[in-house]
Amino acid sequence: MDKMKQEVKDKMKYWERLCALFAILMSTNIWNYARTMNGGDAFADFFKGFQLGIAMAFIVCGLYQVMRFRKILQDEEAVRRFYIKEHDERNMAIWIKSGGTVLYTCGVLIIGAAVVAGYFNPIVFITMTACGLFLLLVKQGLCVYYCKTM
Repeated sequence: MDKMKQEVKDKMKYWERLCALFAILMSTNIWNYARTMNGGDAFADFFKGFQLGIAMAFIVCGLYQVMRFRKILQDEEAVRRFYIKEHDERNMAIWIKSGGTVLYTCGVLIIGAAVVAGYFNPIVFITMTACGLFLLLVKQGLCVYYCKTM
């Protein structure tokens, strides 16, 4: 039972770190208000809002996952059900074939880097955000595909 609880705690730590990362990125949005604005920078407000929105969305998703794992840790039966679900051979095969945690984490980190890059160059921001979203969509598409074919 301790092994099962430790696995849930590890997943909870992952999501807590992700929330902290995006909270830091969201707090850097204050820097946008301190720097001078160009007269021809028509989309400055759009990028500020979009960066803030991306950071907030990831924080909300992360907080939801943290609350979910805390709720699982409170009930022994929920820990057991979670462990069985996570260690199901079919689910593990689908997760591994679709790229595992690496593809998912890379997509999220690229979007986080896009938020930082958005302070310097809007084109890099758009490109990196598109790349991160593409990775996340590919991951989800592969999961759906392998769920249907396996």
